[in-house]
Amino acid sequence: MMLKVLSPLHIGNGNQLTPVDIYPEEDKVYVLDLDKLIGNLQNLGVNLKEILHLLKNPPGERYVWKGYIDELNLNPKDYALYTLRIHGTPGKESMQIREFIKLNGRPYIPGSSVKGALRTAVLYRVLKECGDSGTAMDVVSRVKNSKGLVERKTLELAKEIGFNSHVVEFYVEKLSKERVDGKRADDLLEAIVFGMEPDRRSGVRYEPKRDPLRALIVRDSEPVGKKHLAVYRVEVVPVNLPIWVEALEPGTTGNIEVRIDKELLKLNSGHFNGLLWECLENYGKPWEVFEDFLWKAVEEFYGEVIKTELTESSRLRKYEANVESFYSSLKNYEGHLIRLGWGSGWLSMTVGILLRKEGKWEDVREKLGLGRNPRSKRLSSYFPKTRRLADGLPMGWVVLQ
Repeated sequence: MMLKVLSPLHIGNGNQLTPVDIYPEEDKVYVLDLDKLIGNLQNLGVNLKEILHLLKNPPGERYVWKGYIDELNLNPKDYALYTLRIHGTPGKESMQIREFIKLNGRPYIPGSSVKGALRTAVLYRVLKECGDSGTAMDVVSRVKNSKGLVERKTLELAKEIGFNSHVVEFYVEKLSKERVDGKRADDLLEAIVFGMEPDRRSGVRYEPKRDPLRALIVRDSEPVGKKHLAVYRVEVVPVNLPIWVEALEPGTTGNIEVRIDKELLKLNSGHFNGLLWECLENYGKPWEVFEDFLWKAVEEFYGEVIKTELTESSRLRKYEANVESFYSSLKNYEGHLIRLGWGSGWLSMTVGILLRKEGKWEDVREKLGLGRNPRSKRLSSYFPKTRRLADGLPMGWVVLQ
């Protein structure tokens, strides 16, 4: 498939470019080859001890090399590993730039990021269509151990689900009763949806071998030319806190393999056991309906994300019209809209939208402390409270064609 970037896309590698690594100008940033620059400065008579002292004790947050390059009338382009256009104003004294993930120096889009976006859409659709407690209770109660027996803890979990009208309602109740790590809050829910094995502590645990999404294979994209990479000043609205990132510019395209292994689904049909498999069987033979189910899930989920973003656009203040115009333009693209990467928003990566529809959102938010003020300990009136906008655009939207 061809992946086309529609709004600035940042997928980080965990590193940051600091004032030691860059030389900024008004409309561009040079990422410096420090070995080459230091070697040339020595040839021009700059003392190595002076350079090392400067590196160990940089002058505040200022750009370390600017003084040398400007005073010696050097061209920063001669020492650049690569050059990045700047969208938005650069930091006057300094800026740290979050790096984009690269392979051999060239940016690419990880298949895992794309598959994660597809997986979230499937999770949403399965919970919405097949998440009633009767179905979930039945699915869980059929999970057997290696001896072919249903363990006591598994049966207890099935009964606990049955006391509620929906598996989401059950899960909210469970979160309210138990101490749960926010980063792992959805582990049990994902096990029930995608595939599971018995677990003596929680009743069931996620088992990848029983997950039908094993058949969804998404490879990393082809490397993309650095000319498509730029620095964006990201505004965190409404707190007015700038963050700089390397991001692929809108219009960037790249090929990415998205394949469904129907034979794997067929051969392992007796092994899959989650709500997803149950949901697929409602439409026919799972290996025949899987692809259609996937893309309809993507259309439905990201359509809901867009509706929610438009509903809350008034909170973006001066960016409201720009954001509304962007979302209106998305209907012009043929293909499958998804959202990836950093800054794409909490709702795009969770089933928060479904929790809102079920009226369970505030209960979950209170339990996990989402939007809690660290000083007053009070919850904000709404969550997510902030949005990250790059050049006035919502981040991370792409289309698969």
